[in-house]
Amino acid sequence: MSDALDRKVNKTNLRGILTQLNAPIPNCQLQKQPSVDWGKAPDVSSFCGREEEIKKLTQWIIEERCRLIALVGMGGIGKSALATKVSQLVQADFDFVIWRSLRHAPLLETLLAELVPFLSQQQDIQAKPERLLYWLRTHRCLVILDNQDTLLQPGQHAGNYQPNFRNYSELFHLLGESSHQSCILLTSREKSAEVALFADWNGRVRSLFLKGSCEASLASIDSKGLVGSEAEKHYLCELYYCNPLALKMVATSIQSLFDGAITTFLQTETPIFNGIRRLLDQQFQRLSPLEQIIMYCLAINREWTAIAQLQANIVPAVYRASLLESLESLTWRSLIEKRSGEYTQQPVIMEYVTDCLIRQLATESITVQTSFFNRHILKLTN
Repeated sequence: MSDALDRKVNKTNLRGILTQLNAPIPNCQLQKQPSVDWGKAPDVSSFCGREEEIKKLTQWIIEERCRLIALVGMGGIGKSALATKVSQLVQADFDFVIWRSLRHAPLLETLLAELVPFLSQQQDIQAKPERLLYWLRTHRCLVILDNQDTLLQPGQHAGNYQPNFRNYSELFHLLGESSHQSCILLTSREKSAEVALFADWNGRVRSLFLKGSCEASLASIDSKGLVGSEAEKHYLCELYYCNPLALKMVATSIQSLFDGAITTFLQTETPIFNGIRRLLDQQFQRLSPLEQIIMYCLAINREWTAIAQLQANIVPAVYRASLLESLESLTWRSLIEKRSGEYTQQPVIMEYVTDCLIRQLATESITVQTSFFNRHILKLTN
């Protein structure tokens, strides 16, 4: 035994040597696994791209310990997939991880009745905001809430809640303002008012406007077996703002109608149809009347437009404050682009709005009716 242990062993030191051999090895203990409930989180096994966004969100969550983060972007841009991917990458830093979809607009009490028991390991069943905050302070928790926009009021300025869901605003105020060690990750098609109020690049509440992903969009094209040059594939991506869902829809139609030939599809000069129209209808129908007028003005101008020119185009005149509020709202909805006080639209949105205008004018000419809205549009086009 002395030779095997490379030390002298006798009756006196045998017990001490065996104790040392059985001692735990420092810093080699197994890491505790978090309690996880992924709910209806999407499958991201084939996720690609978004390295910059992943790096930024990981830094906000792990290093800067942000309490509330909102991922904002138009429908189909990849918010849910990115939130899932990032959550999987950082889950080891948390005691609890839970994903819940707000797509069907659950009452706040219903959501809390799921969150509080899970985060308390069934010790607490009080579905109250203060109990949620208590457990967010007691444990380090990652709570992902998908599709926050279903709680928001359509037809008004972006970010305001429907009457039945205004207590969500109070909850997010509480979770954004109060000190706790957890992180709430939201996804939404439009920025909510409390996120806009508290968001600060140096603070614990942040928002990230998500743009298109070229890598994910090209992957959608390749997965459908479309045929075309690299230049055509990139042009197709840019036409649809590198929106992965939009490109998946259009790629399916190109395969069905044109045997996968991108060139033949582009020659039709018809980017808006079927699923693309339905995807954009969902967001356009949420706009206020003034927001819709602004969208039509930008589509008619078809170039970067200054605020003064927009105000001159709108007849009868609107207050500058109302115009600025509506432009801010459209920005929160990710429907317009801004640059040094000028505004325009993404190509696919511009084509969609132009198509809506043509259809509306055609309908009213057939019925021999002219609405107040289209009297304005007709004046603008003259």
